[in-house]
Amino acid sequence: MDSVTALRWFAAAGVFSFHTKGYFNEIPSLTSLMQIGYEGVPFFFVLSGFVMAWSAKPGGTARQFYWRRFARIWPLLAVTAVVAGLLEKQWYGTPFSFTGLLYTLSFTQAWTTDHFFTVNIVTWTLSVEAFFYLAFPLLYKLLDRCASWCLGLIAVLMTAATAGTRLWPVWHHYPAATERLIFASPLALTPMFVLGICAAVAARRGWRPPVGARVSIALLAGMIALCWAWTRHPHWVSHVVPAPGMFDALFMPIFALTITTVALRDVRSGASLLRRKALVKLGEWSFAFYMCHAIVLRAFSHYGSGASPGVRHDALVVAIMLVSSVTAAAFLHECVEKPAERRLKRLWTPGRKAAAVPA
Repeated sequence: MDSVTALRWFAAAGVFSFHTKGYFNEIPSLTSLMQIGYEGVPFFFVLSGFVMAWSAKPGGTARQFYWRRFARIWPLLAVTAVVAGLLEKQWYGTPFSFTGLLYTLSFTQAWTTDHFFTVNIVTWTLSVEAFFYLAFPLLYKLLDRCASWCLGLIAVLMTAATAGTRLWPVWHHYPAATERLIFASPLALTPMFVLGICAAVAARRGWRPPVGARVSIALLAGMIALCWAWTRHPHWVSHVVPAPGMFDALFMPIFALTITTVALRDVRSGASLLRRKALVKLGEWSFAFYMCHAIVLRAFSHYGSGASPGVRHDALVVAIMLVSSVTAAAFLHECVEKPAERRLKRLWTPGRKAAAVPA
C-alpha cells in the first residue's frame, strides 16, 4: 500500500508544523493553520489500527506479533532517547533522567504524570502505541467476530468517546497532570485505534465507502479549512480558543475514510499521485523523521536560531530545520532502523506452541 505509506509523511510533516508554529507568531492566520498539524498524531493512531488489521493473517502467534512490533520501533526509540537525553544535558545542563529513560524504554511514560514528556518529547506516543500493540490480538479477534452493522455502531461510539475525553476537561477544571491523563492516556486514545481496526475489518469483508479517494482527500482538506476558521474565529462556537487535540473527534471518521479509500485504490491499482517514489520514500522515513525532528529543533534553538522578528529569516530557518530533519531521518532509517529490525527479527523466533492469533 504505497499510497498509505505516503500518507504517513504528510501526517509526520503536520506534527513538524505544529512544533514549529512558534516561529510565525507574527502571522496568526498561519500559526492557527500549523496548530492543526497536531492532528497528525491521531491520524497515526487510526492508521496503526487499520494497517495491523488489514495485514492480519491467521496462524501467527501473539509472541511473534509482539516481537515484530518490538523490533520495528524499539531500536530507534532507544537511540533517539539516549541522544536526546545526553544533548539536553550538554546544551542546557538538564540532569540526565535515568528514571525518564527507563519509562521511555519500557513504553510506560504515557501512564505517568511526571515523566510524560521525558527525554524526547515525542516518545509518549510510542508508549500509547505499545499499549495498542499489546491489546491488538484480543481486539482484532473480538471485532472480527462482529457483524458489519455492529462495526459501524462501534465506530460511532469510538468517535463519541473521543469527543467526550476532549470536552470533559473543558467542562471541568483539573490539574494539568490529571487533564493530560484524561486527554492523552493510552486508554483515552484507544478509540482511535479501534476505529482503524473497524474500518479495515469492514473493508476486508467487502464494504466500500460511498466516495472514492479523491473525494475523501477533498473532505479532509475541507475539514482542515473548517477547523482553521474555527481557530481563527472561536466566537462562532464559544469564547474559548480550541486547544490542540480538540478537533480529534471531527477528524477521526475522515481519517478512517481517507485511509480506507486510498488503500482500496492501491488494491485495484488505480492512478494515484501518492505512489510517486519520492512520497513513498518520505513515508518510509516518516517514523525516523518523527523520532528525530524534535532533537533537530532543539539543536537549532540551542545554537541561536530561535524565532526572530524577521518572518523571512524564520521561514528560512524552518525550511533548513525541515531539510535537516529529513536528512537525519534518512540516515537513521537506513543505518539504524532497518538494520536493527532485521537483526532482531533474526535473533529470536518464538516457538510454535503459542496460541495462534492474527499478526
